[in-house]
Amino acid sequence: MSFGRRLASIVLFSVCSVGLMRAQGGATGAINGTVQDASGGVIAGAKVNIVSEGTSESVRQLTTDSSGHFTVPLLPVGTYSIELSAPGFATTKFPHITVNITETTRMSAVLKPSTVQEVVEVQSEVTPVDTTNATTGESLSNTTITTLPLATRNFQQLLTLSAGASSDLNNASQLGRGQVYIHVNGGREDNNNYLIDGISVADFAFGELTYTPLPNPDSIEEFKVSTSLYDATQGRNGGGNINATLKSGTASFHGSAWEYFRNTVLDANDFFLNRAGDARPVIKQNIFGGDFGGPVGPKAKLGYFYVNYQGTRQRSGDSPGTFINTSIPVLPTARDQTTLLNTFFNCAGCPGAKVPSIDPVALALLNAKGNQFGGGGGGWLLPTVPGTPGFTNGVLNYGPLILTDPGIFRDDQFTANWVANFAAARIVWRSASSGLIPPHFSPSVPIPSVSRRAARLHRTT
Repeated sequence: MSFGRRLASIVLFSVCSVGLMRAQGGATGAINGTVQDASGGVIAGAKVNIVSEGTSESVRQLTTDSSGHFTVPLLPVGTYSIELSAPGFATTKFPHITVNITETTRMSAVLKPSTVQEVVEVQSEVTPVDTTNATTGESLSNTTITTLPLATRNFQQLLTLSAGASSDLNNASQLGRGQVYIHVNGGREDNNNYLIDGISVADFAFGELTYTPLPNPDSIEEFKVSTSLYDATQGRNGGGNINATLKSGTASFHGSAWEYFRNTVLDANDFFLNRAGDARPVIKQNIFGGDFGGPVGPKAKLGYFYVNYQGTRQRSGDSPGTFINTSIPVLPTARDQTTLLNTFFNCAGCPGAKVPSIDPVALALLNAKGNQFGGGGGGWLLPTVPGTPGFTNGVLNYGPLILTDPGIFRDDQFTANWVANFAAARIVWRSASSGLIPPHFSPSVPIPSVSRRAARLHRTT
């Protein structure tokens, strides 16, 4: 990644996000509920206290209206407990209320009469189906994201789990994180909108995540693909709306470490390579990292922090550009001028006129040695492949050339965030590099220098 792209990543998630994260509607959810007594009558003026189970902080306090309803909008994605109290009724606690991204959680609460101080805990009164809006889409939590297999740890490979979303199969042997092009309801891949914590991160030129920071699965709290009927807070395009939220710190310190690896010795050989007697290509991958988060200061007076690092080291000989499977003319083992002339020009079945000599540059190239093919092809710069040299019925004989030269990919990603009251800051930094392992080309035959002339077979008529 160039310096300009690195700088854009930092600016995008540090400057633009400070103080704005909690104000973004697209990255939040809501809770909607009704408070009733045992007979079904609504309770007006009941106190509602929303407590974050991650930080144990009270994030919102309100009272029910004259119809016993309450609505808590713009809640960060997470799990909450709701405490309800009213004169003459037992204080009731509803734990484990999940708020999903862009969704409204609907609940119905029933309070019991009480004459003494009493606290009641109700395990679940949440409607499993969202009845508040018609938006279609699927919300996936961090547990699902990190449990499902991802060959290159690219969470975009899970976006097609939503109804109406599709993409091409991912090439798991390709160097890098793998390109994923999402088509929602038959739309183009550049017609989607990508948001991270409510901020658009799509490349404005392509509408994709090709050149933008891509958080690793362990740093994502939740993501959702809204495929249709979403409201005006969602995106700028008419396709799908992909919205992801990143993790933040909690009231207790927590951390984890991981490594995902692949190795050539654990892979089966390709059927066609195995049939041709060729060895399996080198495919090695190590993806490792860790995260840590918790409170800042005594009783989290300075907020909460979360940091995440992931490193990727890949070496693949089966990625495009590192694997060659083609056919080339079959050359003889002996490459002196007489043998080459008798094989390709002066033989009984050779088409065309006879040739008395071969251009010295072409002859030198045909006899040049090189180990750029890993020592295969007879050790020639222009390799020898299986088959019969020359012509058959006037047609030049070709043989299969199958070789691999492993490429390398290195990626380092660092994510950090800090949240305190109504202020927040996010930083995502990523550095990536890829390329082929430098070839070991050392020709042992000197090639005559030719000014502005291509090496070629010289035919005289």
